[in-house]
Amino acid sequence: MMKYIKPVIVLSLITTIVSALLIVTYNLTYVDTSGIITDELMEKCVYLMGEGDYSIVTDWKADGYAIDKPENVEKLIKKSDGSVAFQIVTSGYNKNGLDLLIAMNDDGTIKGTAIVSISETPGLGTKVNDAAFLDSFTGIGDAVAIVKNAPVNENEVQAVTGATYSSKGVAEAINIAIETYREMGVA
Repeated sequence: MMKYIKPVIVLSLITTIVSALLIVTYNLTYVDTSGIITDELMEKCVYLMGEGDYSIVTDWKADGYAIDKPENVEKLIKKSDGSVAFQIVTSGYNKNGLDLLIAMNDDGTIKGTAIVSISETPGLGTKVNDAAFLDSFTGIGDAVAIVKNAPVNENEVQAVTGATYSSKGVAEAINIAIETYREMGVA
């Protein structure tokens, strides 16, 4: 009987020790990156809002905004001149395949949009990274709708051919940014 129990006890002891070592190693080496602006993100901030000092707002209410950080906004980035941009991750064809930075004008309209990272289908969904498509959101201040044909209303943007889901994902991020900016009590 002991010959069957001994290997189970030894294996359980080894597993427990290895798990404890992994936990200790993780806790010793963990670096919180939630308040850090990565190189890719900084590049997009400068592209959309120009050179300057940027910081991530961690306590929205303490910074004077009417709301706390919504779940669907990854980061609020504030430039030293007071202008802001939202980092928002949405789903296109792939779940959470679009990581966007959306800069806002003081009046609540879109100043500019840039893709920080994209994991959509190469050659199809990645077409939403085209400057002409992203620039079509500039100046929009109300909820935007994606249409398949030429836009008729000013809040409509034509989908990228072959990338309708990805186009709708970008529009979703734009709508989140516009609504969040309104709720912040800035515009």
